[in-house]
Amino acid sequence: MLLMAVEQDDRIIWVVVEQHRPRGRIRSRIVLHLGQYRDRDQAEGAFLERLRSNPTLRAVAERWAANAEDVLSDRKARARFLLHGVSTGGIAAFADDLLMRREEEERRARERTRAAAWPGGIPAVAFATLGLPTAASLAEIRAAYRRRAFLLHPDRGGDHAAMVALNVAYEDAAWYAEWRG
Repeated sequence: MLLMAVEQDDRIIWVVVEQHRPRGRIRSRIVLHLGQYRDRDQAEGAFLERLRSNPTLRAVAERWAANAEDVLSDRKARARFLLHGVSTGGIAAFADDLLMRREEEERRARERTRAAAWPGGIPAVAFATLGLPTAASLAEIRAAYRRRAFLLHPDRGGDHAAMVALNVAYEDAAWYAEWRG
C-alpha cells in the first residue's frame, strides 16, 4: 500500500493506493481518500488512525501484506513503491525487508557467478601485475595501482596496452579483495 499526494483542483489530496498483480500485470487502485494534510507525517497519522478503526481498511492492508512479495517482485512496482512508499502499520517495514533481502541475494548471486567464472589463477595474475601478494588489502591495492599507473600511463610515455592490463588487474584484484573480505 502506498500513501500518495495527488494534485486535484490546485489542492494536494492524500490518498492510499493498493497495488495488486492480476494476470501478471501491476494494477493500482485508490482504496482511501484521506483528504488535505500539510505533510506526509500528518497524512500518515490519519491513515494509521483509520487503519485502527476501520475493519474493511484493515482487511485490505492485510491482503496487501499477504500479496506484497508477489507485487514487489515486479521491477516497475518496486520502483514505484520506493518512490511513494510510506510506513503503514508494519507493511512498509515488511516491504523494505523484502527488497533488501532480494537485493542482497541478487548481489551474492552475481558475486558467486563471477567467482565461478574465474579460472583458478586470475587473482594471482592480477596481484602479480600489481606487484602484491594475494593477501593484500584494498588500500594496498589502490596504492600499488597508483604507483604503477604513474609509470605506465600513456601520457607519461607508457604503453596503452600495459595500462589497459593494469586497469583490468586493478579491477580484478580490488573485487577479489572485497569479495574475500
